Amino acid sequence: MNSQPMHVAFCVNDAYIPYITVTLMSIAENHKDDEVIVHVFSDYISQDQRTSLDMLVEPYPNLTLSIQIVNDGSLRGLKDTWTIYAWYRVLLPQYLSSEVHRVLYLDADTIVAGNIRELFFMDMSDKAIACVVDPESFNSETYSRLKYDSSKKYVCTGVMLMNLDYWREKDLSSTIIKWGYDHNDIIRFPDQDTINVLCQDTKIVLPLRYGIMDYFFKNDLFYKEPYAQELRDCIEHPAIIHYAGMNPWKRELATSLMQDEWEKYNKMLPHPVKKEYITKGWNLVKMYIWNILHPYPKTSTLTRGDVLNKLNSCQ
Repeated sequence: MNSQPMHVAFCVNDAYIPYITVTLMSIAENHKDDEVIVHVFSDYISQDQRTSLDMLVEPYPNLTLSIQIVNDGSLRGLKDTWTIYAWYRVLLPQYLSSEVHRVLYLDADTIVAGNIRELFFMDMSDKAIACVVDPESFNSETYSRLKYDSSKKYVCTGVMLMNLDYWREKDLSSTIIKWGYDHNDIIRFPDQDTINVLCQDTKIVLPLRYGIMDYFFKNDLFYKEPYAQELRDCIEHPAIIHYAGMNPWKRELATSLMQDEWEKYNKMLPHPVKKEYITKGWNLVKMYIWNILHPYPKTSTLTRGDVLNKLNSCQ
């Protein structure tokens, strides 16, 4: 087994624990020869959910689970378009031991589709974060709103490798929180906007395969340079899949090109996550009727083969 551990972190509420168990299963299955320490940060986790996490990691001696309860008083009052838990990630440098030098933060709607150990040993000298480009990077309004140059790009913090030594040295957590309070009026994607502004010169933009989103496959600009080979790697060598906006546990939204990857790891769980409908009550009854008459697509109408064929035709 490799000696140096990989640290992975989730920041969720109690209700999201079942979803991160799918992500944890994907990590466990793809890192059987690696020591992985999984940190779960929340304001409360029930005993039932703690038990489900313990049951998942028990068969994997290389996995260690750490649950930490966060005092989020310093974050109250910040804009929380997603939830307050999204802000928890900026507190990781404070809550994790000084002996932890890097951590990979993952949103709950992610899957690790391959071994990603190399991420933890890439050169991050004088860099705060490493992330994949976000769809907002191609929106000119983003840069006029946040007042920095588009050449520096805008990244997605839902998959974020953090250089904790740099964060601690620069007291970046405090700076980010203060900027968030001071700029609540212009923030649209709260902590993500703030991190992008303050790390505009200290970030690494990772290849697309480390944070694959459906958006990449549906936008023609990714079929051209400088992204074409990266898009091919997303299909042929996927590393991390991010189901951003396409919650794989919601029946109406589970239409990602790579939904099958989430299904694969979910089926491996002792207690697989049951899919839910977004709608409820009478609207749910109407949806059942609609689905009988018009079966809702279970996967994307776009296939991996379609993506490769289009890439080949664009060469």
